[in-house]
Amino acid sequence: MLTYIDVHLIYTLPVIFILSLITWPFINRTEIFKIILISTLAVIYTTPWDTYVIYNGAWTYPPDRVLAVIGWVPIEEYMFFIIQCIITTLWSLLCSRWTIPCFSFNYNKKSYQLIRWIPIILMGIITIIGYKLAIPGQHTFYIGCILWWSCPVLAFMWYGAGNFFIKKIFSSLIAIIIPTLYLWRVDQIALKDNVWHINEKMSLNIFPIDDLPIEEALFFFLTNLFIVMGVHCCDKARGIIDTYTQQFPIKFNIKWNFICQMFRAFLISEYSLSSIVVDDIKNSANVLSIASKSFNTAGYFFQTGIRLDLTILYGFCRVTDDMIDNELNIEKKIIKLKIIKNFINELFSDRKTIYDVKIKPSMININWKKYETKLSNIELSCFRAISRIAFYFPRKPFDELISGYQWDIDGRVVNNEDDLILYSSYVAGSVGALCVHVMMYRSDFSKHSLDKNYNYVIEKAQQMGNVLQMVNIARDIVTDSVTLGRCYVPSEYMDDEIQELKILCEQKNPRLLGDKKLKKYSMRIIKLANKHQSESVNAIRYLPQEVRGSVLAATEIYRGLTRVIVKNQNYPTRAALSKWNKIFIAFYSLYVKSIQYIM
Repeated sequence: MLTYIDVHLIYTLPVIFILSLITWPFINRTEIFKIILISTLAVIYTTPWDTYVIYNGAWTYPPDRVLAVIGWVPIEEYMFFIIQCIITTLWSLLCSRWTIPCFSFNYNKKSYQLIRWIPIILMGIITIIGYKLAIPGQHTFYIGCILWWSCPVLAFMWYGAGNFFIKKIFSSLIAIIIPTLYLWRVDQIALKDNVWHINEKMSLNIFPIDDLPIEEALFFFLTNLFIVMGVHCCDKARGIIDTYTQQFPIKFNIKWNFICQMFRAFLISEYSLSSIVVDDIKNSANVLSIASKSFNTAGYFFQTGIRLDLTILYGFCRVTDDMIDNELNIEKKIIKLKIIKNFINELFSDRKTIYDVKIKPSMININWKKYETKLSNIELSCFRAISRIAFYFPRKPFDELISGYQWDIDGRVVNNEDDLILYSSYVAGSVGALCVHVMMYRSDFSKHSLDKNYNYVIEKAQQMGNVLQMVNIARDIVTDSVTLGRCYVPSEYMDDEIQELKILCEQKNPRLLGDKKLKKYSMRIIKLANKHQSESVNAIRYLPQEVRGSVLAATEIYRGLTRVIVKNQNYPTRAALSKWNKIFIAFYSLYVKSIQYIM
């Protein structure tokens, strides 16, 4: 005999266990907050309705199939409220976390209003119809109760997040349909085994699937729609907060002021905010997707707020690097470097030292008109984007970045490994340090502090940045020579320094050195990178727990390039990992290798 608790033990709790195993690398305080909030509201809102429906006899439960009853409702039914919320929220996380929330905002006022109000009006009409149908003892009672109970809440959630839902329609439907189909099957089994019973006198007695009344099918579809809409309400609100930090300055916490801010962000219409902010972020993301497919892939595994700011940071670093690299005329390179320096000076004009950071968002008064004539649209977008989040960055890493650009303009030779490490620290170690600041500011652990280990973690982040740059250099000996006329291989490695530098930097014909020599130089740089990687990777355990696996995945994807070079008999022009290789490395890092840094 199947009991109600058996239904949970056999069919619902194992699903939570499986989904928890799959989603644990992506679970953070925001996701836990979401689950608790949605489950709490579900219990509060559904309990009176459930009691009313059972009291009027639409459902019945054989006494020997339930453990106990609170009021009119079995304990297992309360469990079902929470279990379904957890299942669908975790599944929705897997379906919808892969895009940055602000990319699903709608800034077209006309379409926004149509998408908002037409469904709300329809739901209002359905609520009235449902209320009129919900006559106890009539065949329409159960379906009428479902309609008048569900539509008002759906209309409220639709007001704030309906446009967000439509923009994510494919992932939203998958998030709803799969749990619905599964719970239909569970309901079918339970009804067939008389764990609970639907009163034929208060049902339409229409069965779209064997043993599954249409009311039950509609109920599970709507409740899963409830949950997914609840998830989208939270995601839209958090997306607004992360995107418009100046207007929504309170960081994540479980306090009333943040919850009020979340509610305000949920209610606000995106079209009332500046669309330029998101256009700038999209341009930064486009730069990232073209310039670094490895970094772009790794970014998917970070919490969306962290991914957002890492995208902005990398976009700025990439376009400023390209401003120098893509300009052939030395004098024009110097002018462009001066533009970057002036911008950095304006960006940090209110800081007392190069190490100062701010806790609260603040606007920087920058004269954008003078940059509009000197920068391309993409460059201007990336400059504007970084200015909105620069308040929590120190100036020092940006100065180091500029030193790296100056190195390239001066055509300095990398004489030895010390020079290689110094150059790498300028152009990549600096970015590694900035990434730590992104993770600390955007992390949900608002009280997480690096006070005791700050210097150590920043030092190791810089060292890990050096590692990734050395991997790039080991990979790009041919590319750097052919496209830029540069060589970052330490000249102390070379048999004939003058002749080989001439081949690489003036003749731009690196293949004259032969595959054997190119691979030998590459392998020496990889060996140095591996040494520094082993010294720095342990610092991951001092970062907030929610980012440790993602950081490891990001670094391992980059280091995967070294294995391509090592396995190749010849030196490849530009070693690359396939998309599926990157995904495999990322998931292996997240689910297996990261355990040692979390436990």
